[in-house]
Amino acid sequence: MTCIGRRQRASAVGVLGLLAAACGGDTPADGSASAETTTGNDSSTSTGADESSSSSGSPRFDIGIRDLPIEECAGETVMAEQKLAGARVVFVVDNSPSMYSETAEVQERLNAFATAISDEEIDVRVVMLSAAAMGYYGSNFVAQGICIPPPLGSGECAEMPANLSVAPDSLEPEFLHMDQYVNSSNALPVIVEHHPSWGPFTAGADTVHFVVVSDDDSNQAANYFIENFIEQEPGRAAIFHAVVPTSDCPEAARIGQEYITLAELTGGVVGDLCDQDFFGVFQALINAVVNNAELPCEFAVPVPPEGEEFDPMQVNVEYDDGAGGVLEIGNVSSAAMCDGVADGWYYDDNDAPTSILLCPQTCMDIQGQIGSSVQVVLGCATIPAG
Repeated sequence: MTCIGRRQRASAVGVLGLLAAACGGDTPADGSASAETTTGNDSSTSTGADESSSSSGSPRFDIGIRDLPIEECAGETVMAEQKLAGARVVFVVDNSPSMYSETAEVQERLNAFATAISDEEIDVRVVMLSAAAMGYYGSNFVAQGICIPPPLGSGECAEMPANLSVAPDSLEPEFLHMDQYVNSSNALPVIVEHHPSWGPFTAGADTVHFVVVSDDDSNQAANYFIENFIEQEPGRAAIFHAVVPTSDCPEAARIGQEYITLAELTGGVVGDLCDQDFFGVFQALINAVVNNAELPCEFAVPVPPEGEEFDPMQVNVEYDDGAGGVLEIGNVSSAAMCDGVADGWYYDDNDAPTSILLCPQTCMDIQGQIGSSVQVVLGCATIPAG
């Protein structure tokens, strides 16, 4: 499998099952990879996620206290409830006349898509690159623009085309709609050339999901997108999903081969436009985004039990992999000291700590375990990393 951007890793927490790693996890011996193709009501999906940033401002772990006996020290064990964060999804919808019914389907289902992801307590932001109004965009007539109602969009629809502007149904920071005409074969150049518009909006996550909906193929090869994304977004990963014809059906202008190739290279979902099953396709997309959401590695310093004071020198961090293995993570004095240890954690401020952060290598190590948890033990002398 080909990774775009930084090395990807799989993550799954709680009830979210680990299905497959897009990059950076176990891959077939021959290095091959495939996208998940959805047909009918099949909503399974391949997944892959990227490293998470420990200082990106993503939602922290929520802390809840529970009593557990500690053999070496009568401390108080605190569970860090691990909540996924950071889903950034860019939709690009073909505005050619033959896409009239498909455009209506996307408009109808986008709210349910965003709500389902938010219900998993994932910070989701959605970008739409597509015409917002009926009318002429240059010499190209759009029969139906996209207008997203609440709660994701504002519901205020554009009356006239305003190419390259922010559409009135945008509702930031959750939803950005760029009024942009997309023809039947230029979705990839639209993404690349208008990166200054959507790129900053997708900050706060290391992985960007792209969803192209078209009844045609791209005039640019898959590598065009890959090379430009790496140049524009160094250090980020892309997962590409395609809702395109996979056969020469009546709804197809052409088989969307380049888009399918991109999905295969990045571990994305391929939805068959020929099926006209948008419920199944969107469910597969929801699963893909949820199971690829990033696991944050920063959580708030817990509140000690009533009547006790917090002592930063009596805090320890443990990782339970959910399969009987427990890793004691030692403390380092600062982020700069992470390079000298195998695993570690540190405070945001040693004098007045408010956050506990895992070292980058530790953050990577703990990903991809079903039912895993981070625990903080209060009342025992802090163990240094060794």
